[in-house]
Amino acid sequence: MELNEEEKAWASNFMSYHFSGSRNAEEYRLLDSPGYYESMIIRNLPEGLKLRHISDGEKTEAVCIAAVRQDSRALRYVPEALMTEALCLAAVQQYGEWGGALKYVPDAKKTEVLCLAAVQANGWALEHVPEAMKTEAVCIAAVQQYRDWGGAIKYVPEAMKTEVLCLAAVQANGWALEYVPDSKKTEALCIAAVQQNSRALPYVPEAMKTEAVCLAAVQQDGSALEYVPEAMKTEAVCLAAVQQNGWALDYVSKALKNEAICLAAVQQDANLFGGYIPEELKTEAICVAAVQQDANLLQWVPEELKTEAVWLAVVQQDGWSLFYVPEELQTEAVCLAAVRQNGAALEHVPDELKTEALCLEAVTQTYDAIQYLPRDMKDTVKIEAVCLAAVQENYRELSNVPEGLKTEAVCIEAVKQDSDAIKYVPKDIREAVKAATKER
Repeated sequence: MELNEEEKAWASNFMSYHFSGSRNAEEYRLLDSPGYYESMIIRNLPEGLKLRHISDGEKTEAVCIAAVRQDSRALRYVPEALMTEALCLAAVQQYGEWGGALKYVPDAKKTEVLCLAAVQANGWALEHVPEAMKTEAVCIAAVQQYRDWGGAIKYVPEAMKTEVLCLAAVQANGWALEYVPDSKKTEALCIAAVQQNSRALPYVPEAMKTEAVCLAAVQQDGSALEYVPEAMKTEAVCLAAVQQNGWALDYVSKALKNEAICLAAVQQDANLFGGYIPEELKTEAICVAAVQQDANLLQWVPEELKTEAVWLAVVQQDGWSLFYVPEELQTEAVCLAAVRQNGAALEHVPDELKTEALCLEAVTQTYDAIQYLPRDMKDTVKIEAVCLAAVQENYRELSNVPEGLKTEAVCIEAVKQDSDAIKYVPKDIREAVKAATKER
């Protein structure tokens, strides 16, 4: 028996999974034998697909129910005499594709209960509901299925397309607006549609594309600004669009591109800063918003806008960038922000700004910063505590501790960790450290 298209598709996946790269010569020979491949596939088919190959005499109600529960399409191979209400119900309650199994149920066996169950599982099933059974309850249940992409409403009789039903349809999927009669497209209904799916905006009548409708659409997806009439592209609508999706800036006219809109776009997506923000609209605020998200965007900041505020935002993102900050802008605030982000940035802090507070921030952020402490820094309780913690973690850190901070306590702790640390201990306290650690 030849395989049908569904079985061929299943067989392709089955063969890929079970036979990829491991067949021996005998298996190859058998697969080439007339009918062997088909018979093997049929033996392994899931219950739903296998039903086609079972003789009517072997098809019991239990066998058929098991088959349709596994694959609702199996209903087409069930003898009509076995199509009981329970079996048909089991089939239509499976989601299936394009209306599910209801299309295989004879009209004589379609009850309102069965039709309701079918559309509750798959809105597209409404296509196969007899006109006499398309009650308000059945139709509303169908259009409320979000998985049908709003398509079920096109099978609702025109007389049944009430305001309540149309609202239920667009609230489930905004695309249903395409099949709503223009006479039912109120501003409230259109707003409900675009709030659910902004791509419904093209199905809003031009006269109904008010600022409120357009605003609701771009708030759901900023890219919907593409479908907003030019007359409705107000500053408020454009601002809402770029706040939701910065790339909507592409649909903002040059006349409407102001600082507020550009700032909102960059705040939403800093990648716009490079090639989409006109140079004449780049302000300090916009530049700060960009580099706060990505310090690498500094390359797009005009020289005249590389202010202390911009550099502050840069080093907050990448402390090592302190190396590139002009000397006149290496203020205490900028340096402090840099070492808080990366303590090792202390290397690039001017000596006159290496205060106890700033150094403490640096070495607390990373022990690596100890090597950049001023060599003449005097003993302080807080920094000594950090040095002590550093050598406790790794005795070799003692080599990076400034001479003025190599107290007996710090040196003793390092030598306790490893006697090799004695070579980093100042000569004037070496004997005392040896005695304290019983190093002879």
